[in-house]
Amino acid sequence: MSAPCCGRDRLEREHPSVPLRRITALQDSRVHFINDAPMMCIMRQRLWEQRDGTHVIRDINGISLFQIDGLLTATRQLLLPNNGGCHAKIERGPAEDEWSIYVQDERRVTVLRRVVGNQAVFLVHVLSEPFPQRGSPSTLPLPALSVRGNFKELDFWMYDCSDPNNRKVAHASRGVPSTASLQGDKSSYTLEVAEGLDVALVICVALVVDDSFAAGAGANV
Repeated sequence: MSAPCCGRDRLEREHPSVPLRRITALQDSRVHFINDAPMMCIMRQRLWEQRDGTHVIRDINGISLFQIDGLLTATRQLLLPNNGGCHAKIERGPAEDEWSIYVQDERRVTVLRRVVGNQAVFLVHVLSEPFPQRGSPSTLPLPALSVRGNFKELDFWMYDCSDPNNRKVAHASRGVPSTASLQGDKSSYTLEVAEGLDVALVICVALVVDDSFAAGAGANV
């Protein structure tokens, strides 16, 4: 999925790098959300807790990417903006600090929250075909991404675990760039996604992090 460049001065701060290999966890015959240029999208904190209907996720130019359903449940749906069809579902559990991401009834991704050195780390395990069906047991592969940073302050990175140097491939930061065509508020934050990375996956993982810390945890554990 292509998108105009973010418009920021790319020399003034660190930016995500292209992953070692393309990560296409949530693709199917209907939806292809692998961007071929760096992308920024605007998120809102505590989306898992919202009660005011659907929330539209847009890029910084105002183009609609997805909608997030607004029902207060243990499931969040990533809806397509044109017809409201469900592209992916994020479900909590069954274990504590575990989330599964489904495309239809295929489990594509498992996200685990762990504590390493008194810091929370999220491990993103991308499953391979044939994808396990809902309720079917499966063995998790090595994580494709890890997520680390200051979650309380909404400043965290996603790292490519296939790269020995753990290159940074996506970044969340509080606020909205001054060059964006959208106005943010104190709950807004920006996701910057490198080309070659599944944008839908990054959004879902950010929602998992948001869910984990939405209760107002006072630390990164």
